[in-house]
Order: sequence, then structure tokens, then C-alpha cells
Amino acid sequence: MSCGPGSESLDNTSGSGTSGSGTSGSGTSSTPTSDSGGDSGEEGGARPQESEWKQVVDHLPFPLSGDGAITELRVGRLEYDHNFANRGDVEVYLDQDVEVISIEMRYYDFATDLNAQGDPNAPTPEEMQGTLGRMSLWAFVSAGNPAKPALMPPEDNCTVGTWKSGCAIYVYYDGKGQPIRSGADIRVHLPKKYRGELNITTEDNYGESSFPRVGNVTVEGLCSSGTVQFMQGTATVNMCRDLTPAPTCSAEQIKACEEFVDPGTMQPAAWSNLCPCPAENFGQLRIEAAKPWAGDITVDIPTTTWLNANLANLETDKPHECKPDFPACIGDICTPVALDDYSVSGEFNYPSPAAASGAGFNVTATSAGCNPVTYFDAIDDWNEDPALSKPRTETHGHITVCSGCLP
Repeated sequence: MSCGPGSESLDNTSGSGTSGSGTSGSGTSSTPTSDSGGDSGEEGGARPQESEWKQVVDHLPFPLSGDGAITELRVGRLEYDHNFANRGDVEVYLDQDVEVISIEMRYYDFATDLNAQGDPNAPTPEEMQGTLGRMSLWAFVSAGNPAKPALMPPEDNCTVGTWKSGCAIYVYYDGKGQPIRSGADIRVHLPKKYRGELNITTEDNYGESSFPRVGNVTVEGLCSSGTVQFMQGTATVNMCRDLTPAPTCSAEQIKACEEFVDPGTMQPAAWSNLCPCPAENFGQLRIEAAKPWAGDITVDIPTTTWLNANLANLETDKPHECKPDFPACIGDICTPVALDDYSVSGEFNYPSPAAASGAGFNVTATSAGCNPVTYFDAIDDWNEDPALSKPRTETHGHITVCSGCLP
């Protein structure tokens, strides 16, 4: 399984593992520019601002079968060419009973009213729009780094006709350089029956020291493979209850593997490598707060499928409080195996001696650090008087794999 373009590792050694003192990871562009009208943190009137949620794709066909079947979706990416950075929350809900996709976006900036909201009396269209008015959805089939919408092939536009496999959901800023203190939250609704890859990338925004923001990830109803890459926020993934070891195999193939009989011995051999779903079809979910970041991770799994889970906090400064929690691995279905206090694994429902031990659906959750993180929950918690601002500070780097702990 490939992360795909736009899902680069968030390993950014130019940042800081301690929140509030680092800068946002920048992917291939390390020094973002801003055309936000000269706004700065010291300018009077600058404050955190958000738009309302905006529906940017409304129930567009999202085919799950046939030649146009969707097999991969990417949501969010790191900054590229001073643009395309969401630096915000990503929410994905597999809650649609029909084969459609809907997308909402909410844009933000830390700026004066005129720079963020626009000035109707300004001399240029750009200044009239403001930062919030110049951000929009970028959705194209992309096998590499994104380009301006006008430079993309029209046939690769994912918002025309039907959604297409290999499409990406990014943020586009219509200007020479996306202001470093701006970004967007993204909310996506997908069909419940989607079994293709879901690859999510986001980062934090520490461009404004008085209002640090973390990028959180929420996924509900995931029944397939994917990746989640983030920094110091929280990643919460609720897996579907009918998860199978091989999500891309058909129901008939899965049943055949569960009931497989070895043709040589005529003995039951569930999930033998001779059954119709070979190892390359096994699902994989990797959730990572990459070096040097400390992120909280919670994964809610079903305990009825053949699944292997691996949890690890990789902070080298030990001892620390971020010891993985694995309450799902209990009883006869799973025995936890601890490498040390900060790494634990477990295999659920091993089907038969003919199956490859350690295979099945794989869940890997890692955090590179265990550090205090300072951030704001909402813009209303900020005040221009630091004594009246209400940021939150808590240790991140905790990893939990549970069953039934999420709503």
C-alpha cells in the first residue's frame, strides 16, 4: 500500500518537539511567503478568524464498482510551493447509504478584519476577497505534486461528473503565497461500503505564537486500509464492526478463506496462503505522529476479526508517562506481548495453524514523542490580553487501542 502523493512523512527536523516554540512543517517548501497585506502578529486588530463551514461538494456520485470504481482517496497534504496547506482538522465519516461524496471546508487565518474578510473598497480583487475568500477546494486526479487549477487537465477535475479514483482533496490559495497563519478544516462524507484506501495528512499551525493550533484527525466507520499522518494533535479512528482481514476481497472470497480446506490433507486450514485472498490483500492501517512530534492516538477496533495491532511510543527520553494502553487485547481472543513499557502488540482471532502468524488486518499506531502540547480549542478562547487567553496544555503521545470505547 502506497501513501500516494501528498502523504509525505511529517518528519521535519527543522521544527520543535515542544509545542508553542516550533514552526509548522513545510514539506517541500520551508519558508512560506505571505501576500496578506503586510499583516503581522504585532499589527493592531489581528486576531484568529474562521469562516462558516461551506459545502464545496454536494452528493457527487462516488462509484464503488465497475471501470470507474474508486480505490484510493487522499485528504490533506503538507505545504507545497507556498500553497496547498490545510494545517487544520480533517474529519472523514463513512456514513452515506448511497454511492456519493460530500465535502465541507472551513477556512481560517490570524489577521485583521480587512486582511481576512476582505475590503470592498480595496483597489484589487485580491484585497477585496481577503484571505478567507481566496482559499478553496483543490480536487483533481494527481499522481504528483499539485499545480494551480488552471494548469490541471480539465478531465482530471474530480468535481465534474463523478468522483474519480486517485483524486485528492487539498486546499488551494489563489495568490502568490498562502499566508503562514492560514489554513482550513476539511470534512468528508463517504459511502459506508467504501473499501478503498484512505490516506490523510495534516499538520499543526504555529505561525502565530499567541494562538497555536493543532491539526486533529477524526475517522468514523473505516472498513479498509489507510494512513494517517499528523503532528501534535489527536487522531481518533473508529473502525467498522464488520471489518475483514482483506477488505478488497469479495464476500465470497472471504467466506472461502474462512472455510478453506487444505487439498493435500483435507483438513480445515482457514486463511491458508492457498485460499483466494493472498497476503497482498490484507488490510493495513498506519497512524503516525512522526519524528519529532507527540500526538495522541485512539483506535476503536472490532474484536471479531483476525487482526494484529502494534502500539509504540518512540520517545527516547525515558521514563515518561506515555505508555500504550491496549484494553481491547484480553481474554481468549488476544494475548498482549510487550516489548517494553512503551511498545505492545497483540494478535486477535488467529484463524488456524495454516495462516501466517502476524498477518490478517494490521493496525500500527506510533508517536515519536511524549511531550507537553499547548494549543487553543476554539477561537473564542483567545484574547489579545495574554492574561485573559485560555490555551490548553497537556501531555500528548498517548496511544490507546480499544473496542467500544468511542461513541
